[in-house]
Amino acid sequence: MITRKMRNIHPGIILKEEVLVANELNVTSAAKLLGVTRTTLSNIVNGKADISPEMCYRIAAVFGGTPDIWANLQTKYNLLEMAEKATLLKLTPYKQGLGA
Repeated sequence: MITRKMRNIHPGIILKEEVLVANELNVTSAAKLLGVTRTTLSNIVNGKADISPEMCYRIAAVFGGTPDIWANLQTKYNLLEMAEKATLLKLTPYKQGLGA
């Protein structure tokens, strides 16, 4: 059986393609609409920064949808990123009665 691993896409890239590009907005004009600096939005749409809960609300207020959509995308992205690193942590499950 072949299993394909889907690419983990940062939600900022989705924001860029599905909102900014679709509405023919550049980062500067979108940042003004959102009430944030150009640098802040640039870092998000280039995958260098997470979409914060506050930014989730800003995006929903300006472009529609719900904050939950963006928060869920960010959480899923973060979890998949961590899943790739989790094996390196070498953690063992706790078993009651065995002590620490």
